[in-house]
Amino acid sequence: KSSNHAMIRVRDYGPGVPEDVLQHIFRPFYRIAEARDRQSGGAGIGLAITERAVLLHSGEVQASNAPDGGLVVEFRLPLSDG
Repeated sequence: KSSNHAMIRVRDYGPGVPEDVLQHIFRPFYRIAEARDRQSGGAGIGLAITERAVLLHSGEVQASNAPDGGLVVEFRLPLSDG
């Protein structure tokens, strides 16, 4: 929590996302090449839904690779005064 915003950080410990495609991961149905080559895995809508929900609540969302591996997704949401 920071002043009047809540900050939520989610991290996985997988291989991360190549820097050149990091900007695309919030697009609906987008999957990086490594994920497309796997038989199992997501449909590519989870991060798109997350971004849309956060933006509908006047929040911000961003993703980055952790220095020691894995992906970090952070979002800030405004807190109600009530």
